[in-house]
Amino acid sequence: MASVLRLKIKGIDIHALQWGNPDGVPVLALHGWLDNAASFTHLAPLLENCNVVAVDLPGHGLSGHWPDFHHYHMWAGVEDVELILDALGWQTCHLMGHSMGAVIATLYAGTFPKRLNSLTLIEAIGPMAGTLDEAPQRLAEAINSMKTHNASQKPKPNMDSFVQTRLKGPLKLSPQSAALLMERSVVKSTDGLCWSNDKRLKYTSMMRLPEPLIGAFIKAIECPVLGVFANDGLYTKERIDGRWGQLNHAKTLCWFDGGHHLHLDGDVPVIANTVNRFLQAL
Repeated sequence: MASVLRLKIKGIDIHALQWGNPDGVPVLALHGWLDNAASFTHLAPLLENCNVVAVDLPGHGLSGHWPDFHHYHMWAGVEDVELILDALGWQTCHLMGHSMGAVIATLYAGTFPKRLNSLTLIEAIGPMAGTLDEAPQRLAEAINSMKTHNASQKPKPNMDSFVQTRLKGPLKLSPQSAALLMERSVVKSTDGLCWSNDKRLKYTSMMRLPEPLIGAFIKAIECPVLGVFANDGLYTKERIDGRWGQLNHAKTLCWFDGGHHLHLDGDVPVIANTVNRFLQAL
């Protein structure tokens, strides 16, 4: 059973779930895009001798939304992690991320390498890359998406309608896992139920980093790294191998059966055993 935590960074509330011994090894877990802390409900309790804190990142789940002048850039996520660690009072920790959370974790590990004892990346190592030539058009598309974006939403009558919407998305997810995530992604309104996530999370990204710049962050990582990837996930082995080879320190890359949310819907005990062996060997 998870405990509930609430932190505050830059004036907004950050909601979190905590599993394990509060005096155990500190592990900060970062969820994927439009997910929330419940993403780690199955994995976190199986991590031995750990104090796992999974946060709802800003704009997600039950956490607060940034004001209008603050954007949800991936590099803003790096600052979020730094502030969350300070709010927890952790000088160092083991950092774990899934999907977007793994993107942020990669960039954070390269930016603040001395604060991490290890890095566990689930289904991503760094962000999607862009080319220099496409940057002007991408910026134009992003600004236009902000101008035309409609933040209003039509309330839905019941929770199942949200679950069904999530199941229709591009990433495979079991009905049970979709329902689990919806518990923190839906809030009551005067007319029914609404999404809790900040609609600005769906803005087109203003910029994608070129591959050499992403490589610079990966090469700057100093802690041991564990990679957890799905055979039926978002990435091919060839695509991952190129970035994985740029890590300069101890690294372990593992592939498992399952899809993108393998830490929720895959063989979670097997994945947990892999993570436990990795952490215990440090």
